[in-house]
Amino acid sequence: MNRIFYLLITLILLSFYNLKGQSIGWEVRTNNKEYLKVGIGDFALRHRTDESENRVTFSKSVWKDKKVSLKIPIHYKIEKEIPSFQPRITYKMSDIKLWVQTEFWFDESYETAFVIEKPYNKYSFLVGWDTSDTFRFGLSYKLK
Repeated sequence: MNRIFYLLITLILLSFYNLKGQSIGWEVRTNNKEYLKVGIGDFALRHRTDESENRVTFSKSVWKDKKVSLKIPIHYKIEKEIPSFQPRITYKMSDIKLWVQTEFWFDESYETAFVIEKPYNKYSFLVGWDTSDTFRFGLSYKLK
């Protein structure tokens, strides 16, 4: 398990200077969970600050037009050694994005989240709610 994690980190760091979409972010939720995220291209590493979960994500847009897009992230939760899908449908309005996503694997379904995201220059602010009755608030910054 550790070998795979270190290999993924190495691959991400090696491609750091060649990929666009580099970002850092922070998210806090009302269920006392807090996350730090580093994104590079189509990859992301997410760390829960209570150190109970680290997650590697590969995400790709599979359909996109002027207003609506569909992105399919594939996650791997390192400590639990389980993968999951988390399809996200985004609707772009003039100055905000509305999106809904649900996380699942073949034998298990997780929460569904509804979010309003407000991009501003290199920043992005989000507020949302998920089906575990949790509110989430986040901030991200694009480095490139």
